[in-house]
Amino acid sequence: MKISRLITLTLAIPMAFAFAACGRDAETDDKASTPEQVIAKLVRGNEQYQKAIKNNADISNERIKDTADNGQSPYAVIVTCSDSRVPPEHIFLAGIGDLFVIRTAGNVVGDFELGSIEYGVKHLGAKVVVVLGHTKCGAVSAAMGGHAEGYIESIVDEIKPCIQGAADATQAEKLNIAHSYDKILTSEIVSELSGSGEIAVIQAVYDIATGKVELL
Repeated sequence: MKISRLITLTLAIPMAFAFAACGRDAETDDKASTPEQVIAKLVRGNEQYQKAIKNNADISNERIKDTADNGQSPYAVIVTCSDSRVPPEHIFLAGIGDLFVIRTAGNVVGDFELGSIEYGVKHLGAKVVVVLGHTKCGAVSAAMGGHAEGYIESIVDEIKPCIQGAADATQAEKLNIAHSYDKILTSEIVSELSGSGEIAVIQAVYDIATGKVELL
């Protein structure tokens, strides 16, 4: 993996956020084709979401038919928690076919999730992978408490090692996001695409109280 290129992309992301805050026209957003443009589009969608009372994204019958007939071409892969308070399509005001969403409790990443991410970027053409954690995550809280039952224990066991030494829940949630981010970059496919600048892999946290997505 070309670490220098990844660092360059990471440093460029806040600039994309600032650019989005200045406003972009709808036509430019719709044609987002680079990682930076897609990130700006996601940011703009979240800014609008924080003020919205409904999602005005395209969920029309025409859009349904178009994606059924012509296939999907999502601009981003969102790896996030299964928490019902974290709905990615609403958070980014996205429509049908816009986001390739992978959800597990605690936004943990394993082989199935890695395969899904690879499919999203390699075969569907998504330009950005977002590891989207959130505040007040139940899975992280369970891992901090050190106990779980049934198959939930496997999720807790995945999270516990990466949050050791966390001062509080906020830090633990960010450490867990970083852990999933690191696991995603173990994929040769994702790493190569990221290193060449074809895609960007970023970390973010969603505040369930305000609706705001913050880049980490």
